[in-house]
Amino acid sequence: MVALALTLGLLALIVSAPLWVRGSGRFFVAHKRLFPGRGVKGGLEVSFTCPLPVFLRAERESATSLSLLPGGRRALAWCRWAWQETVDCNPRRRGKYLLPKVRVSARYLLGLWEREVVVPFIQDEVLVYPFTFEMPAPNLLLTLLADGPETAGGIEDPARVAGVRDYLPGDPVNRFHWKATARQGHPMVKELARVRSSSLWVHLDLQTFESRSTVYVEHAASLAGGLLLAAEKESLALGLSCGTYQSEMSRGPRHLARLLALLAMVQGEADPSLVPAPPPGASMILITQEASPSIVEGALKARVRASRVQLVLLPEGFYLLPGEKGRPMFGKTEGVLRLLKKRLLLQAEGVDVKIVRGNDRLLQFFARPFSSMTYH
Repeated sequence: MVALALTLGLLALIVSAPLWVRGSGRFFVAHKRLFPGRGVKGGLEVSFTCPLPVFLRAERESATSLSLLPGGRRALAWCRWAWQETVDCNPRRRGKYLLPKVRVSARYLLGLWEREVVVPFIQDEVLVYPFTFEMPAPNLLLTLLADGPETAGGIEDPARVAGVRDYLPGDPVNRFHWKATARQGHPMVKELARVRSSSLWVHLDLQTFESRSTVYVEHAASLAGGLLLAAEKESLALGLSCGTYQSEMSRGPRHLARLLALLAMVQGEADPSLVPAPPPGASMILITQEASPSIVEGALKARVRASRVQLVLLPEGFYLLPGEKGRPMFGKTEGVLRLLKKRLLLQAEGVDVKIVRGNDRLLQFFARPFSSMTYH
C-alpha cells in the first residue's frame, strides 16, 4: 500500500511539473530610435526555473515591420534553463512598434498534455523615423535657407566669389581659379562669400484623398524629414507644424529628434492643416497634396512674416525616390490644372510654387532654385 501511494505521488508530481515552471524574459535593441533600412542589433533573453524535469518549447513571434522572422527553441529543462539569442532588427517603414513576445509551453515527461506558461516579458518599443535621403546641401540651403546679405560665419554661396587665395590641402578641385593660377604660377582657389542663414519652418499638410492617403503621407513625411536633417547639419533653427501640432523654433540634435519622432507618427486627415504664422524672417516650406483655399490663404499670410515661402505640391501623392524609375506622364489632370492656376496667383504674391509629379526625381528637383524651374 505504501509503495502504491509513493508511486501515485511520484506520478502526480511528474504530471504536475508544468505547473511549477516560472520564468521571465526580455527582448531589447541597442537603439530604440531608427531610420528605415538601417539595421540594429538586438537580443532576446529568457530564463526559467523548473523544480521537476519538464519539456519546454519557446517560440518567438515574427514582426514583418521590423524584418524579424519567427524562431524558437525546445529543451528538456530541470532546475534552471535559459535561452539567449542575438537578432538583427531592420525596420521597413516609419511608425512605433513593440518587439514581439515569446510564447512558452511546458509539457511533462510522458507528454500527454501541455500547458502554456505565463512569462513576465519586457519588450522594448522601437520608434522608426521616416525614410530620408541626403539633400544636395549647397543648392538646397541656398535656394531655400539662404537669406541674402553677406556675413561672417554664414553659409557659403557658390554663386558669389569674394576673392582668391592660395590653395590649401583639402580644398575641393571645383574651387580652383584657373586664371589666377596661371597668373600667379601656383594653385589658387576661389574664396566664396558667406550669406546670412535664416531659420527653417516646415509645414506638412495632412489632408489626403481616397486610396492615395497612405502614399502621400509617407512621401510627404520623408520630404519633410530630409529638409529638417539638411537644415540641422548647418545648425539652423528648426520648426515644424502638422495637423494640430506646432513646435517651437529651436536647434540641436534633441530638437531634431523630437520633430522626427512626430513625423514618424503622423497620419492622414480629412481636413487641411491650418498654416501657422512663421517666426519673422524664417524660411517656410509648405508641403501639400492639393492647394486648398486654406493652404493658399495660409501661404499668403505667411509671406508677410517669412523671408521666403516655398509651396511644394504633390498632386499624385508621390515622387521618385533615389534608385526608382518612373514612366513618362502625358497630359495634365484636372487637379494639376487647378494647381497651375493657383501657382500663378501665388507667385504673383511672392510665394514660389513647385509641382512635383509622380515621375519627378526629388534630388533633381532640389538641384537648382525653385524660381528657375519650369513645369513640364
